[in-house]
Order: sequence, then C-alpha cells, then structure tokens
Amino acid sequence: MSNGNSGSSERRRSQTSQIAQAYRTAHEILSSALALGLFVGAGYWLDRKVGWTPALTICGACFGFIVAGVSLRALLRRLDQESAQKKAKKARSRESQSE
Repeated sequence: MSNGNSGSSERRRSQTSQIAQAYRTAHEILSSALALGLFVGAGYWLDRKVGWTPALTICGACFGFIVAGVSLRALLRRLDQESAQKKAKKARSRESQSE
C-alpha cells in the first residue's frame, strides 16, 4: 500500500541531503580559515611574549597555510569523488533506460 507521496518524500530527502552537504562543505572551508587565523594569532602572541617580532608570526602563517591547504585539498578530493560518483550513476541510469 503505497500512497502518491513516495516521490515527494524522496525529493525532500534529496534536498535535505544537498543542504547537509552544503553545510558540511561550508564547515570545512571555515575550519580551514579559522586554522590559518589561529596559527597566525598564536605566532603573533608568541612574538609579543618572546620579543622575536616578525619571526613567529611568519612561522605561524606558514604553518597555518600548510594546515589550511591540506584541509582544502582533502575537501577538493572529496568533492571530486562525489562528482565522479554522480556522473557514473547518471551514466548507469541512462544505459538502463536505453535498453
């Protein structure tokens, strides 16, 4: 006994999933930016504490860029894999419809 709402329910679930993915992606980007800011801030704070004016800020910025870069690279890999999976799924569905 299925009612006519199953298509609507699947569409709603798909939209919810897309929104969740968008939030996940935004979270990963913001986390990368925060990591960069925190490392620069920590370097600046240590510079003020120790008195090595530009050195630790520069080190913190470099380390922050590395951490943010690694995080963003992982994000891009995940998005690329998801895109490839969607394309493969579409191709399979087209093949099954054409048969």
